[in-house]
Amino acid sequence: MRRTILSAILVLWSTLGLAQSSSPEALYDRGMDAITGVGPTRNDSLGIDYFRRSADLGYGPAQIALAYYYETGTVVTGSQSQAIDLYRKAAQQGDPLAGWLVGRHYFLGNGVPRDPDAAQKWLKLAADQNNAFGAYYLGRLMADRDFTKAPKLYKIASDQGLPQAQYFYAKALKDGRGVPQDRLTAYIWYTIAADAGYAAAGADLGELNGSLTTEQVSQAKARARDLEQVVIRAVTARGCSGWDGEFDEFPTPPPPKLQRFCH
Repeated sequence: MRRTILSAILVLWSTLGLAQSSSPEALYDRGMDAITGVGPTRNDSLGIDYFRRSADLGYGPAQIALAYYYETGTVVTGSQSQAIDLYRKAAQQGDPLAGWLVGRHYFLGNGVPRDPDAAQKWLKLAADQNNAFGAYYLGRLMADRDFTKAPKLYKIASDQGLPQAQYFYAKALKDGRGVPQDRLTAYIWYTIAADAGYAAAGADLGELNGSLTTEQVSQAKARARDLEQVVIRAVTARGCSGWDGEFDEFPTPPPPKLQRFCH
């Protein structure tokens, strides 16, 4: 009798362990381990297999990871349509990373016909969750649809350290487009963007130098130094940073190894 009970307990433990190891979350984690080299060796193909199995179970982060491989044609044959479908499925679960990634496709017309309405829907999902990339892309979209809403969106992304957003926020301030004209504050944000390596800001700084006094320029530079420290802390807190294409005018998707910090 005692042996029968022990056997039943072992079977139950084994069943629970198998269920946990094949859960979508566990499969996703094993995929991450495989692509980052946690364990015996790094194996991208094995990682993608785990992501696919997890994605088939409806797990959003795995759908986004798998979509990245299809979008970039890394390891697997590229397919924009499959990438968009996977991003959309994850976005329908409310994931802000998926929201801006699928919104980006509709905004740029990448893999699908350009569709501003669809882009706005998905980018807003991300921006409403204070996602910097969603807010920036939505700001770019609204600059042509309702420019009065663009500066606020740029500011959300600027505060989180996106130099391209800082540039367009400064431009809105300089031109007084959608926000009261404020050339001093524009100079501050142009400086922050330029210091972050956004080259386009240099010409605008040169233009503003001629319309501000020497004292105002000194004041703006000092304020920029202070704000840069705040922005650096915001980038560190955001965590979703550190890939090629992050600071392009139109940011590219983060690779799977960074995506867990981006949801």
